[in-house]
Amino acid sequence: MKTIQSWRRPAAHKPLFGQKVEPYPATRFFDQLSFIGTPNVGCFVLETTEGLILLDCMEPYEEHKQMILKGFGDLGLDPADLKAILITHGHGDHYGTADWFREQFGCKIYMSRVDYEFAKTDTRNRTGALKWEIYDFLEGGDIFTLGDTKVQCVSTPGHTPGCLSYVFPVTDEGQPHMAALWGGSGLPYTMSDKMLYLKSALAFAEVTSRAGCDVEISTHPFLDKGTERLELINKITDGIPNPFVLGKENYKYYEAMFINMCLEGLEKQAKELDQFLPPQPPMPERKK
Repeated sequence: MKTIQSWRRPAAHKPLFGQKVEPYPATRFFDQLSFIGTPNVGCFVLETTEGLILLDCMEPYEEHKQMILKGFGDLGLDPADLKAILITHGHGDHYGTADWFREQFGCKIYMSRVDYEFAKTDTRNRTGALKWEIYDFLEGGDIFTLGDTKVQCVSTPGHTPGCLSYVFPVTDEGQPHMAALWGGSGLPYTMSDKMLYLKSALAFAEVTSRAGCDVEISTHPFLDKGTERLELINKITDGIPNPFVLGKENYKYYEAMFINMCLEGLEKQAKELDQFLPPQPPMPERKK
């Protein structure tokens, strides 16, 4: 299978799931977009004229809830201004304790209906199945609007059955950019799900190309050297290029990383399956 040249490979370090990882300082890296979390997993706060949007909600642990609250404070944001939590997919390290934030601050929780049903029955989820209700849903093609900000929702199944990815505008020192959040990064287990993942990745590449995306973000910073780039943000001065602005052409190479990963996974799985197939008899020669 032919792969597409990719300019960025996964970061050298791997996620330390099951181990205590120190939080990275909450950082505003675009005029209205901030990161809260650890090198393993995080979430993003998107500021609008009508309140705040939280993109994902980290793990369903007390320490992560407190990390988000502290992050809001460190950024000078009031969690009472939180209006919506947009969840990419139905794994616990993404929906976290969103229900607690809803109870405390009255915000709404959104995810796809398909992944809501998936999350309630997902027996492989290391944090357990989702045990609280969601009443508001987003699907591919929807535009979520809050104040002056519009978030385009793109259906990208594969990682999970109802995974959503998001495209939205940001500015850097007043200059406009388009950001994209690929909703589910890890490859699924089955061949059919990998094929679905590949189809979604190719379709999302078309969406982001039409939208003119030149910024990528990931809720798993170990995938895209996110915390290393945040470190640069915390050191550079005004006027220095933002390391999250890849440019439209380089953004395509970032997406190629996931396409290549899927192609390689499919090729590896196909070779593994070949080992279990009985030898095929030779084809009979055709009579002249």
